[in-house]
Amino acid sequence: MPAPAFDLIVCPIDFSDCSANALRWAAWLATSLGKPLRLIHAVHVDMPSYVPAIQRQDILDQWTQVREQAESHLRDWASRNLPAGLSVQYEVSDAPPVEAIIAAAHRGNACVVMGTHGRTGWRQVWMGSVTTRTIEQAKVPVLAIPPDKSVC
Repeated sequence: MPAPAFDLIVCPIDFSDCSANALRWAAWLATSLGKPLRLIHAVHVDMPSYVPAIQRQDILDQWTQVREQAESHLRDWASRNLPAGLSVQYEVSDAPPVEAIIAAAHRGNACVVMGTHGRTGWRQVWMGSVTTRTIEQAKVPVLAIPPDKSVC
């Protein structure tokens, strides 16, 4: 069987049960294929243009602390679902989720493994779907894991 055409598995994490399930799948796939795993969490807040420059700096200073806390939480949370010895990279991005996922995947010639909450109809239309938009926009394979599918 030919080797996969990707070098890395990217798994977006939003700390939901769905992303925990996708993480288990991503870890299984990375272990099976001998590929590294990159976990990404997007923490995005738009800075309104009306915020004065002096307050902007305070917000940016606080934002540095938030990013550090997010990465620490990502490492702790993920460790419960990862096998020992797996090569894992952690990334916290300031970009909106879809942009962050696609950038990480394209930068690393990756396959994306992500959970889906299984929303349909108006709920998906109204709220949007990170998984759907990632599938539509990514130029790499995306494996969407439904919430009720556990690792074989």
